[in-house]
Amino acid sequence: MAGMNGTAPILVVRDSGAANRLSGYITEILHVEGYNWFEAHDLARDALRPEDLAGRQVVFLTHIEPSAKVQDLLLGYVRQGGNLVALRPPREMAARLGFGSSGAERSIVDRYISFNGICAVNAGAEMGPVQFHGRGEQYTWSGEPNAVVAYFAANRDYVTSNPAIVIGELGEGHWAVFAYDLAESAVLFHQGRREQASTGLRPDADGDLQYKPNDLFVGFLDPALRHIPQADVHQDALARILEWMASLTQPMPRVWQFPNGARAAAFINGDSDNMARRDLDNALATADRYGVPYTTYLKIEHHPLLEPAEEASLRARGHDFGEHPWVSNMPTLEEMRAGLRAELGAFRARYGHDPVTNRGHSVIWVGWTESAKYLRENGVRLDTNFAGGRFQRGGYVNGSGLPVKFMDEDGELLDIYEQATMSTDDGWTTDKSFAPALSIDECIRLGKEQADAAIDRFHTVYHPYFHPLATRPAPRSVQRWLEAMLAHCAARGFHFVSGTGWVEFNDARRGLRMTECEFDPDELVLQFTIEADSAAAGATIALPHVYRGAAMAKAAVDGEPLPIEPQALEGREQTLLAADYSAGESRRWRVRWG
Repeated sequence: MAGMNGTAPILVVRDSGAANRLSGYITEILHVEGYNWFEAHDLARDALRPEDLAGRQVVFLTHIEPSAKVQDLLLGYVRQGGNLVALRPPREMAARLGFGSSGAERSIVDRYISFNGICAVNAGAEMGPVQFHGRGEQYTWSGEPNAVVAYFAANRDYVTSNPAIVIGELGEGHWAVFAYDLAESAVLFHQGRREQASTGLRPDADGDLQYKPNDLFVGFLDPALRHIPQADVHQDALARILEWMASLTQPMPRVWQFPNGARAAAFINGDSDNMARRDLDNALATADRYGVPYTTYLKIEHHPLLEPAEEASLRARGHDFGEHPWVSNMPTLEEMRAGLRAELGAFRARYGHDPVTNRGHSVIWVGWTESAKYLRENGVRLDTNFAGGRFQRGGYVNGSGLPVKFMDEDGELLDIYEQATMSTDDGWTTDKSFAPALSIDECIRLGKEQADAAIDRFHTVYHPYFHPLATRPAPRSVQRWLEAMLAHCAARGFHFVSGTGWVEFNDARRGLRMTECEFDPDELVLQFTIEADSAAAGATIALPHVYRGAAMAKAAVDGEPLPIEPQALEGREQTLLAADYSAGESRRWRVRWG
């Protein structure tokens, strides 16, 4: 069975020499969704052999042009009982799975998909159309209508008959085809249009005379969908498909996005613009009253407001600090790189540690991923610059509420997370975003709507932004807004994170490895061993609560019973099981259904 012979349950077949450099991002998607147990096979280095597929529970074919021999191998693997997920496969391979031609190999670009309500894997899922990015292949489908997970849509209100995602059977096995490249679409959701970067053909697309991440999404993000983490919705569809495939063979554990079974996280922070020390003290004291960590990004001129010993003491209490660098409104690549090196280096020299997370003054961003590279070479591991502006004014501007890594146009995955900002106090309470200012009561109402959607619908990170300066008594003081959101999120059960703590948890989460797995189909008992590269407090495993008609009855780690509390998560009933790990620790999990 998968995992028993030491092989990873999931194999990703890719080709580093393929023209589509972004196709390799599927490995990042698997990490984000908690399927850490995969291996990648690069066809540019080694030929694919039948033994490479043996024992795999699921095989992914990325958007490449595999040879006829590789296609035969993969389809043979399915016929013998395997599970295949193919991302925009060659048209001749799609034809062998029952897809028909819709004409002269037509395609659809940067439009929408609409989920099919009669497809069983969509039970409980969000049904509204969402965008996709990149190119999709237009096919006809004459098979069962309930095999279509989603259709392409020309507009939000015009669904075509061309399937975007289909599931099916072949021999003893099962397959799923995405007629678009899920990996490429995710990268474009997260990073926007390259031609609208500061180095592209259409820089400063929003016309505010500043280079910002917002420019990358003008005309690319449908403003009506900005409150939906669209890339995450696509990935949820993949997770549902993987669970469907697992229901036919054996359950597949995955690592939940938050510790100790939390349904969502909240990341509360601000920067030192025009700040006095009393403003910082007030913001920290407000957060302390609710037991919440607060992350502050300091301008270099505000370093004297905070002595290194004080900074260390506040970090020991759970708060966090990073740099708030400024170069200019429209810097060149060279100017940005030099400016970041100077400011981030000054932070490191003063406080004795890397500025692990970052937010730039005016959220200036150059290039497509050049800024991310410059930040990483100066010790930054998470960036918060991606925020809505003109035409969006908040929401999930990058299509995700989760920490996701950047990928450059050569297909290199960068070791720095992107955590989008959902709202900013100055963006909502002033006309800075080219829209009328909102009242504090309106900000509180909209903030609660964002937080409730994050924990109830999307299970993601609620990430607002509150300047310490803006908490001063004034007609539009955000103090009441900040306190309302802290109280609301605490009452709703959010897990609160600091910048550095969030990076450390996500690194540890991705460092969990499954070393053994076995399943008894008669007793419905799943046993698996997970080892941690680094300490992971509250590491949480997600499994379906009901498997083959039987509810989860018992769960234990190293013989210690775990509570079983089924929850409606991502539109289906799941159970979250949590345990603490120390660095290098290996623990044995046992779960029984029925």
